Amino acid sequence: MNISSRCEYACRAIIELALNEHSEQPLTAVVIAEKRKIPGKYLVHILLQLKRAGLVRSIRGAQGGYMLSKSPDNITLLEIIEAIDGPILNPLPIDDDAGTELKPAWKDAARQLSRVMCTYRIRDIIDKASQPDMYYI
Repeated sequence: MNISSRCEYACRAIIELALNEHSEQPLTAVVIAEKRKIPGKYLVHILLQLKRAGLVRSIRGAQGGYMLSKSPDNITLLEIIEAIDGPILNPLPIDDDAGTELKPAWKDAARQLSRVMCTYRIRDIIDKASQPDMYYI
């Protein structure tokens, strides 16, 4: 399975919004795009998908922009992946009678991958990234 560039950009945008979670000021798409090196026009569509999925909310007006809809403690990579790319391995790569034997393996792989992606919460990703690397001699 490949993670699409749209999905990578969505994760970057969520991380940026999470880093801004304690601010009263929403972030504009322009600011997010600049900080996270995301093409601006692309980001607007991604933010709409994230909004539809209930992960971000938009604030209108001159001081408007985007904020997370819920705490980074409660947002997983699986939610972002499914918001942008849909369910993992659904539909199956090729769903016809000639691949009947493979269907259970694909479905099991999708379940296991989903289970793993649920364990990655945005807060944990941010916290881990802020810890210095440990060097042992």
